[in-house]
Amino acid sequence: MNKDILSTFYNELLPLFKPQTEGHINQLKPKDLEHANFRYIFSVDGMIKISRLIEDTVIKTPGVADTHVSFQYFSRIAAQEKQYKRVAEASNNLWLYGVPDAPLPKFSRTVGISTGGTPLEEYWFVVAYGPGIYTTLLAKEIDPESGQRIYEGFFTFEPQTAYQIISVLNQMFPSQVPSPISPSEHQ
Repeated sequence: MNKDILSTFYNELLPLFKPQTEGHINQLKPKDLEHANFRYIFSVDGMIKISRLIEDTVIKTPGVADTHVSFQYFSRIAAQEKQYKRVAEASNNLWLYGVPDAPLPKFSRTVGISTGGTPLEEYWFVVAYGPGIYTTLLAKEIDPESGQRIYEGFFTFEPQTAYQIISVLNQMFPSQVPSPISPSEHQ
């Protein structure tokens, strides 16, 4: 199994999205995001802002979406524990991905997946997937050795993109991530 399948997928999709700056997200209203598709280079603050939009969508529509989230390291979940307790309660199921450098909090309907020693260590992603909710944030950390935590990636509401990412995660972790239902079957 090619553990770098997500990197291949990411590199193929990235050029398809129009580049934007971090200021672009500050100009968008929540209703605008339903049609937003863009590529960006963001700081941690910008990434958190986009992640929150997806998380809040899941929280506002309980029982609709499965949610897949990479924190890169489990220790980073502690700062978001209150928010992610709510995400877990609202999600059909929640998968948290990261290097297991700390224990995971005990959230309902949650599966922790170790990404230690895989290319996923470099990725921050949030995917909400369910009928009417197909939201994806996928970004790769740029130059992690610099200590600056800057990410390049894309944000989209394309159902097929969310489906493909979860399909890739299923291929990488078949015993932990079930094969997703296609968007056309959600109707």
